[in-house]
Amino acid sequence: MNLTVEYKDTAGTITNQTHNLTRIAFAKHLAIAGQGFAPRPQKLIRTLSMFFHYSYYVQRQAFNNNRFSEPPIQLSDPTEKGQFSNLAGKAIADYLSKRIDQSIFNVNYEAAMRLRNMPLNVGRPDLLAYKQNSMFAIEAKGYSGGHGNMTTHKAQSQTGGIPVNFSVACVSYNLYNNVQCKYHDPYNDNVPYDNELLKKLTRQYYSGLSEFLNEKYFNYKEIEIQGEKFYEVELSYKPFEKLFPDEFPFRHFWHFEILEFYRPRLILPISIRDYAEDGITNEIKPFIFDTNKEQEKNLYIDNDRIGLQIRR
Repeated sequence: MNLTVEYKDTAGTITNQTHNLTRIAFAKHLAIAGQGFAPRPQKLIRTLSMFFHYSYYVQRQAFNNNRFSEPPIQLSDPTEKGQFSNLAGKAIADYLSKRIDQSIFNVNYEAAMRLRNMPLNVGRPDLLAYKQNSMFAIEAKGYSGGHGNMTTHKAQSQTGGIPVNFSVACVSYNLYNNVQCKYHDPYNDNVPYDNELLKKLTRQYYSGLSEFLNEKYFNYKEIEIQGEKFYEVELSYKPFEKLFPDEFPFRHFWHFEILEFYRPRLILPISIRDYAEDGITNEIKPFIFDTNKEQEKNLYIDNDRIGLQIRR
């Protein structure tokens, strides 16, 4: 999917950009931004269920024509469509913040508020993002029609109370026709970088993911991608009987057999145990994945070094 983006920079200058969002990249950003904070093996069912539930909206033919698909008329549900539009808008905002502003780590804004013991009875944006020299907030929207009032969206991005260097309003619209985005991010104030909050957030984030490095449940090995080492973790239905022994027999459900067909792999940074123990600071450089390599078209690694791979 080619995203046509109207980008408003720190000087207020507007330019047009195009960013390619693959289905596997969308899957990563939908899973992390969509399910909230601290992914871990126990949330794998929730993540897979979300993809199966919304599978009608990400059909390959439509996605490759720069739009999301829709269910058959007999299954049309405006409430469900609105829910998917919201999640898609958040996933796209998460993705564009990595491509445009080179953020290394994004988190649900409310999760950061909870860690700081802030009151939650106030307006707040969707995401809090960290790059090497600044922090910013993101208000994400997804619409089937027009983009709405950007001034209102921008105002929402500036709420919440956590000091940031700038705030972004990222609005994705015409989702089911020809996806377009507005990404507006003028600067606000110069504030001290909060490495302590970043370390707390990322300790929880990477510690949850590090639980996949458990040979009792998952097979994994070391690999090298673009000159850097990672872990490749096999995701199959087999560990579910051990992870959830009291649940119903997963192996009898056809959709878990899809895991065996697509053979998905979770990609984790080689230093994930250190990240889980200590968190990261802004001294960690983002991993910039080269999406132009043909042999890696079924692979995607985000700036935070978490990725997905499909092998068939």
